[in-house]
Amino acid sequence: RENPYLLLTDWIVESEPDRLIRHEAQRQLDLVASIGATTGDRRLSFLVPEEARVAVARLLAGEGVNTTSPWVVVHPGASAPSRRYSARGYAAVADRLIRDMGWQVVFTGSAVEVGLVAEITSMMAEPAVSVAGRLGLAELGALIDAAPVIVSNNTAPVHIAAAIGTPVVDVYALTNPQHTPWEVENRVLSHDVPCKFCYKSMCPEGHHNCLELVSPQSIVDAAAELAGTRGPADHIGIADLPVQPS
Repeated sequence: RENPYLLLTDWIVESEPDRLIRHEAQRQLDLVASIGATTGDRRLSFLVPEEARVAVARLLAGEGVNTTSPWVVVHPGASAPSRRYSARGYAAVADRLIRDMGWQVVFTGSAVEVGLVAEITSMMAEPAVSVAGRLGLAELGALIDAAPVIVSNNTAPVHIAAAIGTPVVDVYALTNPQHTPWEVENRVLSHDVPCKFCYKSMCPEGHHNCLELVSPQSIVDAAAELAGTRGPADHIGIADLPVQPS
């Protein structure tokens, strides 16, 4: 698809999404299969270091998160504005999860998304925890590994969850059809629009309807459906880890 600068020996004409659609992971598997490289395990993988688990256990304990009770990770950011569900929408989702479901909500985000999470929590009626800007990649993986379910825009934490095996609710902008959660329990939520598959970082129509018309309640319902799909043997519980005094 991109300019090969005369470095390719064979050019394969792009056929997607006009004639077919493959997941991006499948595209890459098919690419290496063309030279005879195959695998018996198509899953993504992510190794969580033990020290990251302990650090996250300490962090959550310090924030008063009881991981033996229902809880959820919510990641409201994304690098492209076209892939971000609204702050007001996420505030409504979190309030309903806390008030109606009795869950604890832990917001994540990069250092540049601290303000976004603060904006969301300022709109909320219920208290939530933010660890935005406080986790490295390994710690983010440990948090997602411990979580019963994650709610996120279509961005990196979705794919970390897929690699780890944590069920994921993906609030999915229809900018690209090839990046849905790969081989993990999931619910992909979007609103069908004529302008789908635009491959744009900014919504060219300016309305973000593929995301904005997804109701907060549908996200809450999807999280509730997925919360029971992961048994305790499927991951190491944060509550079972030793928490060393800092």
